[in-house]
Amino acid sequence: MSASLLVSAAIVIVSCVAFVVIGTVYRWDVTARGYARWTQVVGVLAVLGLAGVAAYDRREDALVAVAIGVGGVVLAALYVVWHRRLAARVRDLLAGGGSQEV
Repeated sequence: MSASLLVSAAIVIVSCVAFVVIGTVYRWDVTARGYARWTQVVGVLAVLGLAGVAAYDRREDALVAVAIGVGGVVLAALYVVWHRRLAARVRDLLAGGGSQEV
């Protein structure tokens, strides 16, 4: 196995463990602001870490490496935007303020 595959697997494993720890700390209250904030942090770090590993793995071709890095930053930003929207919608639905349509 290549080193980049091992590092990528480690990033995914650590992220999964972090999500479980966050869930346990907040008692799986997905409406808690802290739960949303910390899951966003872990998600962004995971996406940036995986993009960094992929970019480093393609470092011979600078254009591809930069494109991967930029793509990782864009994906991380989109993750935060979508996660905030989803968290707000879940909070609204669980509070009884929204329709039950998905």
